[in-house]
Amino acid sequence: MDKQWVFALRLISLLILIAGAILFLNRITWLVGLLLISALIVYILYPLLIYLKKKFRFNHGLATAFVFLLFLLFCTFVVSLLVPVVYYEINELVDSFPHHLVRIQEVLSWLTQQTIALDIEDEVRGFVVSISENMHQALEYLAEASLFLITGTVDFILVLFLVFYLLYDFHSVRAQFIDLVPPGSRSLAKEFLHIVDTNVGTFIRGSLLRCLIVGVVTGLVLSIIGMPYVLLLGVLAGIFNFILYLGPYIAAVPAVLLSLSPLTPSPLLIIIIYVAIQILDGMFLAPVVLGRAVKLKPITVIVAILAGGSLAGLLGMVLAVPVAGMIKGFIELIKRDPAYDN
Repeated sequence: MDKQWVFALRLISLLILIAGAILFLNRITWLVGLLLISALIVYILYPLLIYLKKKFRFNHGLATAFVFLLFLLFCTFVVSLLVPVVYYEINELVDSFPHHLVRIQEVLSWLTQQTIALDIEDEVRGFVVSISENMHQALEYLAEASLFLITGTVDFILVLFLVFYLLYDFHSVRAQFIDLVPPGSRSLAKEFLHIVDTNVGTFIRGSLLRCLIVGVVTGLVLSIIGMPYVLLLGVLAGIFNFILYLGPYIAAVPAVLLSLSPLTPSPLLIIIIYVAIQILDGMFLAPVVLGRAVKLKPITVIVAILAGGSLAGLLGMVLAVPVAGMIKGFIELIKRDPAYDN
């Protein structure tokens, strides 16, 4: 009975500890988000730091300062060149939005009449009619963008500080994590950490490359056919494309709505372009670039994305590939254990 009571007390203490940790993390989600973003940036930059130390014999402090300076120059380049143009296009879009809104409402009214004439289900008609209301709600969100811009600027400055110190102490943090593991299991912990680093870091870099290609291709093609706001639409395509397969369709919505104006190319042409880019991304970029990044076959990547989407929605689709890569690495690690053969 004493052993049962001890076990029960330990179990209750563990549950209380877990609940307290979850509550604590829920209270500091803002800080956790900043740390996560900073860690992802460090995963991107850290291979360059290692390359400088090995190739050019930089000491750790000099390599960290050089890599961080390159990161600052890149951020400055983006802010000074890309942001003003996107800001100008957003202002131009806001100024001309009443004209686009009238045209869109005319199209939606025509669609509503067609659904009534075809005697389509009430749910479908309600969905078509609600699009206009959702657009007004989207405008309210745009009105709050200035507040998000201010808080985002503060967060960006904090991320810069976190990136510098995490980049400098990244090796020490890893070493301290390994020191927490019992001595007999430290070699296994090192391999475990290497698997996580490889899959997370390479997946992020592969995703950024893929999003850059999709954003540039989208902007160039839209520019060729005479579509306005090509830089803004290209940036949206690149950002949303981080969500595998589904992202391009989300990014296509504003382009299709803008194409309803008589001064823009045909909506059918816009849809064809985005579908073609989606085919390029789904059949070549995502399986090949990301599959090679985490050493997975294209069919494994596709199955992992579908499974992740079924289990956890959009977040599951984003995390499915690195998780699949880590699972594959863990299985290979277990197979290399001598006990596996016995």
